[in-house]
Amino acid sequence: MKRVRDLVVGAIAGALLMVGASAGYAAVKQYMLTEASYPIYVNGAKYEDAERPILNYEGSTYVPLAKLGDITGVDYKWNEAQKRVEIEVSGVTVKQKVYSDYTKDVPNFAYVVGIPDGKRIENTSSKSVSYKYDVTDALDSNLDKYIAALEAAGFVYEDYTSSEEILYYVKGKTVVGLYFGGYDFYVLLTTD
Repeated sequence: MKRVRDLVVGAIAGALLMVGASAGYAAVKQYMLTEASYPIYVNGAKYEDAERPILNYEGSTYVPLAKLGDITGVDYKWNEAQKRVEIEVSGVTVKQKVYSDYTKDVPNFAYVVGIPDGKRIENTSSKSVSYKYDVTDALDSNLDKYIAALEAAGFVYEDYTSSEEILYYVKGKTVVGLYFGGYDFYVLLTTD
C-alpha cells in the first residue's frame, strides 16, 4: 500500500511540474524569418550584405535598422537613459498627441492647436520639463482648446495653487502649468 501511495504522490508531483513547464513555455513566442528571396534596390543599386541580410516574415520585409539608416541617410541612435531607439528624419516633423517622452497622458499643446512643436527645456533640479512656444501661439482660442483637451484627459484646474502668473492643472501626481514669460508661452510638466 505504501508503494502505491508513493507512486501516486510521485505521479501527481510530476504532473504538476509538467503543467508549470508548459505554462512557462506558452509565454515564449517564436518567429520564423527567412532571408528575402527577392532583390532589394536602393537608388538603382542592388543591396547585398551577407552579415545583415534582408529578412522576410509572412510577406513583410525586415531591414536591420543600422543598415536602413546607412542606406537612407536617416540618423538613429540608442538613448540609454530612455531605453529606446530614436530616429531623426530631416525635413519630417511628427506631432505627437501627448508629451510621450515625459508622461503618457498630458496632451501636446502643439498637436491640439495645430502648430509646430515647442522647444523642450529640461530642468533636472526641479525634475520638470517645459515646452516653449511663441506668445502668438497662445491666443485665447488656442488656450481654450488646450484647456478643454487637458480637462478631457482628466486634468482638474487647481484653484488654490494657480495665480495670475501661472495656471495649474492636476491629474494624480502629474501637474501641468501654463504661463507666459516675456515673448514666450510655456507648458510646464512635473510630477508632485
